[in-house]
Amino acid sequence: MPAQPPHGEKDQLESRVDFLEKTVHEVRDAVRSIDGSLKELVRLEVAHAETRNGLTRAFLEINDHEERLRKIEAEMPTMRMARGWVVSGVIGLVALLGLAVAKGVLI
Repeated sequence: MPAQPPHGEKDQLESRVDFLEKTVHEVRDAVRSIDGSLKELVRLEVAHAETRNGLTRAFLEINDHEERLRKIEAEMPTMRMARGWVVSGVIGLVALLGLAVAKGVLI
């Protein structure tokens, strides 16, 4: 028959085993918490990557619109001048038609 440890030693071993069991449970809980945190971190990283990609696409579009606006702004003086000529031409034609009608040429 194996020798039994003295009573005080048995109590000490039981308390050490209890302490180790508690520590193992705490470690298990900590690992579960870390697992949950890592899963959340991965989810947030995916959302962040999608947001970053969306912002990159948006800034590319903004730059494209910026270039188009610069081209339009460069053409504006010519367009204003042409518009002035068209408006002056139409006013001149209306005036000529009005003068012709007043003199009785067209009627």
